[in-house]
Amino acid sequence: MFFLVFSKKVLKKIYTCVVYRQYFTYLYCMPLAQSTLIKKIELTSDVFELHYKSHEIKNMIPWQFITFILPGIWGRAYSILELDDTLIKLIIKRWSSEMWGRWGSMFLCDAHIWDTFNYVGPNGHFTLTSWDVSRCFLGTGTWFVPLYNQILWSLSRWDTSDISFAFWVRTEQDLFYTQELENLSLQYSNFTYYLYLSKESSEDIKKWYVTDFITEENSKTFKEFYICWAPAMIESSQEKLETLWVAEKQIYFEKY
Repeated sequence: MFFLVFSKKVLKKIYTCVVYRQYFTYLYCMPLAQSTLIKKIELTSDVFELHYKSHEIKNMIPWQFITFILPGIWGRAYSILELDDTLIKLIIKRWSSEMWGRWGSMFLCDAHIWDTFNYVGPNGHFTLTSWDVSRCFLGTGTWFVPLYNQILWSLSRWDTSDISFAFWVRTEQDLFYTQELENLSLQYSNFTYYLYLSKESSEDIKKWYVTDFITEENSKTFKEFYICWAPAMIESSQEKLETLWVAEKQIYFEKY
């Protein structure tokens, strides 16, 4: 009998390939919808808020995403910032061709008003719990989007428990949606937000790293933690929370 022995790293790659193959098989069996780009707002030098008019009414639950079917690129999934019947709002970072070849973001961010796009969704099962408990949201960059959507959902249904959002970017020039966060904090007394920079400090904003917000005090203050950023940082955050005796069932995350 012949056995193949694979390292943990190789097995992880094989598993990822199988999952992606199953996902794209499922994706292309779904009915296509069409949308039209109707508004484009430059939030920073490489981050854009894009508004699409869907040709049919759509509904979603917090944290879901849509997947554009782009010519020559296949499917590219993006979290939904807001969805109101036929209006879909996204925030997308435009990665240059030199940055890991993320052609989908270039295709979408360079598009012109009235360009049309096929998509499927909304999809996604990693969603907000239904009960009213204190929540801490942790994210950086455009991983802001699904967290912001969940925060809006919690506040709009008048959850009374404390909700905090710690948001990081590299430099002050990378900040966006700060006025929207401030407006929410003024409108809802149970919502607070914190801004941090990872590469510099400014007069009003501390230089902190992603996991610095995870303290013993905060681990006891919140009943649920929602984390969205790169896989390595999620794993680091999980480990830190677990050392502070936060149960696995209290930690919700999505790796992109």
